[in-house]
Amino acid sequence: MDKRWAIYIDIEGFSALYPDGDGALWALNRLILAIHRIGKNVFPESPDRLFAHQLGDGFLIISDFHEENLDCAASIAILLMKYITRFGVFARATIAEGDLSDITGCYPDEVMNDCDEDTFISSMGEGLMTIFPVMGTALINAVGIDKISPKGPLFTMPSAYKERLSSLFIIRDIPGAEIIALDWIHTEFERLVEIRDKAMLEYPNPEELESYVRNYIIKHKQLPPEWIASCLMYLGVVNI
Repeated sequence: MDKRWAIYIDIEGFSALYPDGDGALWALNRLILAIHRIGKNVFPESPDRLFAHQLGDGFLIISDFHEENLDCAASIAILLMKYITRFGVFARATIAEGDLSDITGCYPDEVMNDCDEDTFISSMGEGLMTIFPVMGTALINAVGIDKISPKGPLFTMPSAYKERLSSLFIIRDIPGAEIIALDWIHTEFERLVEIRDKAMLEYPNPEELESYVRNYIIKHKQLPPEWIASCLMYLGVVNI
């Protein structure tokens, strides 16, 4: 079976933002809503349907089948990254490819016999165990790209994927690494707007997004220099 694309996206700095109040959780609430709307309103049926799995403050979103052209995957990630800024946070995303399958058959019978097949929650007396039912190289590869990417609210993928994207995307090479960054702030085109409108997910324009980045840097003075440099080098945010 050909490898499917996978988007790994999470809330940037969630652990640092979480103690400051409900803002981080509200942003996660909106991320969940946005992914659900995209899947339900824009790509509800095979062969275009999506599968999404929550991983803490982030999600793995995976396609139904292999797609040689990655415009759709990149558009979904960019839409989510633009949208989430409305709630005072930024996201970080990657795209990779691989497989993902149900692995519950590998789990102990003793555990699975006490497990609800719909919720994947297994009872432990009066306690509970929540089981993650899927695993595969799609998740491993997407998280792996995130680990080697520079700090900051970036959208990255392997350099080899560049030829599978149309010229509509603003792409920046990352020196010393076989990965590229997509300028999600300034990339705008008709198909992206169509997905936005069908999903009912309004987002700020590029000028507003640049301003959000500058204000975020001013507010969060503890940000590492690499985070700020990434905004300038890969997102084209000037006057930082």
